[in-house]
Amino acid sequence: MVNRRISRDLKECALRLWNLGWEELNIIQGLAVSHSSSIYRWQSLFEELGSVTRPPSPLHGCTCIISRTVLTAVHDIYKSEPDIYLDELVFWLAIHHDIVISKSALHKNLEAGLTRKLLHEIA
Repeated sequence: MVNRRISRDLKECALRLWNLGWEELNIIQGLAVSHSSSIYRWQSLFEELGSVTRPPSPLHGCTCIISRTVLTAVHDIYKSEPDIYLDELVFWLAIHHDIVISKSALHKNLEAGLTRKLLHEIA
């Protein structure tokens, strides 16, 4: 059987049928679920969380090294010194904000936060 996403209502239906006394084989065949272990997993999730699906993970992507306030400070530095080099900014961030960052990571953060158009407006 092909892997597929099983909807929440189908999982709840399988649990209701199981609690009504249906045999696992009949539920698996009737709802086209591949394994009876799925029903046991949904039951344990329902007992633990009150839902047959897990809540979404609170972790989404990497945490940003440079905060918005630091980007604003870098913006101010570009206003006063538009020809500053990345290695000078890396040194400045280490001294003034205790941020250890490579030149390439700083470049990526600056590209995301300060566009070329914005840098031209500053200069």
